[in-house]
Amino acid sequence: MTTLPTIVVVVNGFGLLFVILNSFGLGLRLPIGKLLAQFFAHWQIAVWAVVINFFLIPLLFIGYLLTIASSIPGQIKVGFCVAALSAGMPFAPLLARVAKANATIAATLLVALTAVTIIVMPLGLPLAVAAVDAQLHVSVWDVAWPLLLFLLLPLALGCAFRLWWPDLAPHVRRWVVPLAILCLLLNVNFTFYAFWNLFVQTWDTGSYIAAVAGPFIGLGCGYLLVSLVGVHDRGIRHAAEITTAIRNIGPMLLVTIFPFGAFPLVTVSITILNSIGIVVVLVFALAWRHAVAPAGRRVPADRAATKREAAPEPSRGPTLATD
Repeated sequence: MTTLPTIVVVVNGFGLLFVILNSFGLGLRLPIGKLLAQFFAHWQIAVWAVVINFFLIPLLFIGYLLTIASSIPGQIKVGFCVAALSAGMPFAPLLARVAKANATIAATLLVALTAVTIIVMPLGLPLAVAAVDAQLHVSVWDVAWPLLLFLLLPLALGCAFRLWWPDLAPHVRRWVVPLAILCLLLNVNFTFYAFWNLFVQTWDTGSYIAAVAGPFIGLGCGYLLVSLVGVHDRGIRHAAEITTAIRNIGPMLLVTIFPFGAFPLVTVSITILNSIGIVVVLVFALAWRHAVAPAGRRVPADRAATKREAAPEPSRGPTLATD
């Protein structure tokens, strides 16, 4: 067994801390009863989201990699396959708020897609890897045990903590969530530092173009989702589109750390895809926010007072003269 360089250990350490803290923090934030009510109230959206995220999107990703993007390196293709099977980005509710969309629906879909990812990824990833790169092999258990230990267990502990100590949960959440985001930022920055040569080398391989195609495939499938269900509410439509467009970085990091830890190009491909994907979806979220801003703009208090003063007095009818 070879010893990993120190910088790679640092990258993996911050990535693992992000997954654990983010999963625990997600459990602390989950209002179980409200999410279940939302799930059953919008069960058609949830069911179609699962079908599209774990059937249509992987087929489109793999088909794109085997045809249009067939020239990119095999490890890059493996990383994109990992992303295709990782649904439910943790930042989807936040981006839904940016877009003035329904953050509760985004959170409901996030939980549903994350739960299905834990089941589908170990079963589907070995088949997807064999389809795009015959030289790499991964077993079901190699993918399953990190998801169960570092994703599902902290999520369950967070939910239990919220139920057992509801008064303490908000105070813990205040430092868990920012610390998780800090770990992710450090992971991304150290990844660029550790593998910068690989990021440069992949520039001429078409990998970046394929990474740009990723979020647009997700957005298109999100639009198909809300169209099939016949959703007319703008907030629900955009929430479903955002949640479908962005992939789940937690399972992706776990797969790059454990089964594919010896293949840095897998890490590079996932970092490229996530970075470009978040930027693309953020641009769409800001555009959607701008589109609804005129309708939701409030009149400042001083202007409202001026309008009230300038308005004519309402007629009170004839009055009787008195001596």
